[in-house]
Amino acid sequence: MQSLTSSPRADERPPGVAAVAALLTLAAITALVFACLLLVRVVPLSYGSVLLQAGLEQSGPIAFLIYALLMLTLAWALWSRRQWARRVTVLLAAVGVALAVPAISSAVADGRALAIAREGLQIIVRVAVIYYLSQEPVRDWFAAPRP
Repeated sequence: MQSLTSSPRADERPPGVAAVAALLTLAAITALVFACLLLVRVVPLSYGSVLLQAGLEQSGPIAFLIYALLMLTLAWALWSRRQWARRVTVLLAAVGVALAVPAISSAVADGRALAIAREGLQIIVRVAVIYYLSQEPVRDWFAAPRP
């Protein structure tokens, strides 16, 4: 297994890139399932706040479909070693952290343990993605010419 401090070979995908791509794909599949559930009116819009924050879930199933398309595009682009995808993923993760702050603050103020855990986990995962994709060996892998 490749360590974070050693430099990956130009043709060897860092394992964390595959993990981030898998996480993005899982988020996309979840959003697609949720959009379908919304279309058949099985779940209320408010349940989607776990995926889409800051009230974006109130936009309906189309918002979840757009989110799924964005996540699938980023997953493919990361897997395909697109430099822009690394940057966009870091940017979206940072925006996600910023959007999670009001939700976790509210949960802490109200003493809602489940919401604190949910929002805290989202922040931790997003910060880990930002940290990993910002490491020099990973940046170098994306900057190297594709085979």
